[in-house]
Amino acid sequence: MNGESYWVALAPEWVLLTGACVALTVGVLRGGSDRAWTSAVALLTVATSLIIAVRRGVPDGSDAALGLWLTPLTYYTRVIALGVGGLIVLVNWHQPAPGERGEYMALVLFSLLGVLLTASANDLVVLFMAVELVSVPTYVLVALSRADDRASEAAVKYFFLGALSAAVLAYGLSFLYGASGTTTMFALTPAGAAPLLPGGSALSGVALIGVLLTFCGLAFKIAAVPFHAYAPDVYEGAAAPVTGMLGFVPKLAGFVALARLFAMCNWELPAGLFWSVWVVAGASMTVGNVLALLQKNVKRMLAYSGIAHTGYMLIGLLVGPGAGEGPMRDGVAAMLFYIAVYGLMNLGAFALLTAFRTGDREVETLGDLGGLSARSPALAIAFAVCVFSLMGFPPTAGFLGKLYIFSGAFSLGNRVAYEGPLIVLAVIGVVNSAIGAAYYLRIVASTYMGGEATEVRSSGGVPVRLGLVACSVTMLLLFAWPGGLLGEAREATTALRTIAPVDESRVAVGDGESGALSSAPTVAHPDASLP
Repeated sequence: MNGESYWVALAPEWVLLTGACVALTVGVLRGGSDRAWTSAVALLTVATSLIIAVRRGVPDGSDAALGLWLTPLTYYTRVIALGVGGLIVLVNWHQPAPGERGEYMALVLFSLLGVLLTASANDLVVLFMAVELVSVPTYVLVALSRADDRASEAAVKYFFLGALSAAVLAYGLSFLYGASGTTTMFALTPAGAAPLLPGGSALSGVALIGVLLTFCGLAFKIAAVPFHAYAPDVYEGAAAPVTGMLGFVPKLAGFVALARLFAMCNWELPAGLFWSVWVVAGASMTVGNVLALLQKNVKRMLAYSGIAHTGYMLIGLLVGPGAGEGPMRDGVAAMLFYIAVYGLMNLGAFALLTAFRTGDREVETLGDLGGLSARSPALAIAFAVCVFSLMGFPPTAGFLGKLYIFSGAFSLGNRVAYEGPLIVLAVIGVVNSAIGAAYYLRIVASTYMGGEATEVRSSGGVPVRLGLVACSVTMLLLFAWPGGLLGEAREATTALRTIAPVDESRVAVGDGESGALSSAPTVAHPDASLP
C-alpha cells in the first residue's frame, strides 16, 4: 500500500479511532448536561465505519503494510464487529454516569477498534497489541458500569487475571518469534499466503511451546476451561449492558486470533496440542452447562452458558477450514457464523436485564423475571427468542449455528487423522446441548409462569428496547436466510487456508508502492519495502 491507499484501505479503523477521540472530547465539553450526545456520537461513528467497510467491499489480499494484511477475514470481522457494535451502543446508551459518559463510549469504540486490528494483524507484535486493545478498555468499563463494591471487586479480579493472561500471551509469542526468526505470521508468495512455521510433527519444540502458551493466553479471552474462573464473578459484578459486550467482543477477537494461530501451523496440530485443545473444548462444554444448572442468578447462568458456547466453537477450530466445501464441512466457517449469532443472542438476553430494574438494582435473578410476560409481552417474546437461540432451538439462528458446528465434525470422513476423536467431541457437544436446555427453559419459564415480581420498573429507555428487538428479529431472519452471512464466513476462511510453509531462503514480500506480491531472496517482513 502506498501512502494514499493505506489511509483509504484502513478507513473503517481510522473512523473508529477518530470517533473515540471525538466522543471523549464531547463528553468533557458537554459538562455532564446531556449524556445522549456522547452516545449519539458513538452510534454515528460505528454506523459510518460500517457503511465504509461495506462500500469498500472484500479486500483481495494484496494490501500488506505496517504489520497488517487486509483479507476477506478482515471484511467479515469488520461487518460483524461493527454490526453488533452498533447494538452494543444502543444497549449501553443510558448506562454511563453523566460525568463518565465520554470515557465510557470512547472505551467501547477503542475495544471495537482492537477487534478490527486483530483480524488484519500479520505481525506477532501487532497481534498482541490488537488483542490487548480489545481487553484493556473492558477492564475499565467493568469498574465504570456500576458504583458498588461488586463492580469494583469484579474489575480488580478481571484486571489482574487479564494481566496474567497478557503475560502468558506475550511469552508464547516470543517463543514463536524465536522459532521462526521473524515476527511476520504469513509470508505473501505468488501462490498465496504461507506460514513460516511447519505443521504436525515437524513443529519444533520451541514453536510447540509458543503455540501452547499463545493458546493459553487467548483461552482467557474466550473464557475457556480452565481459564474461565473469572467469568461468573465478572458477569455478575458488571452492569448488564457491559456484560453483554464482554460476552462477545473479547470472544470474537480471541477466536479470530486463534484461527490465525492455527493457520500458522497450516492447520496441522501436533498430537499433544490437538488433545490439549480437545480436552479444553470438552471440559468447557461440560463445566459450563453443568454449573449453569446450579445457578439462580441469570447473569451467572449466562456466564456459564458463554463458557459452554466457547467449547462448541472450539470444535469448529479443530475441524479446520474446508477448501471450497459447504458450511457443514467447513469448521472455521461454521465457527465464524456461530460467533456472530452468539454475539447477537447473548446481547439480546442481557438487553432484557437492562430494560428493567427492581428496587435499586438490576433484574438479575429468576425470581425477578416473574410476571414479565404480563408486564411487557413484546419484550418477553423477544427475550424468549434470544434464549431459545442460545439453546439451539428452531426456528432461530442458534439452531443453525450448532448444526453447522456439529456437522463439520461428523462430515470429516477420512480427511484427517483425528476423525474419531472429533466425532466423539461432537457427540459430547450434542449431549451438552440437551443439558443446557434445562436451564434455558428455566429462564423462559420464570418469564412466563413465575409469580409476579414486585418493585420492578422499566429502565434504559427506548434504545435498549430497540437493541433487544433487533437482536431477536435478526435471530429469526438468519434462520430463514442464513446464506448471506454463511457466504461471507466461507469467503473469510480463504485467508486461513494456507499453503505449505515456504523455504526461509526465499519468501515474498508486499510491494510498498502497489501492494503487489514480489519475490525476495531472504526472509522479510511484508513491510520491508516501505520507506
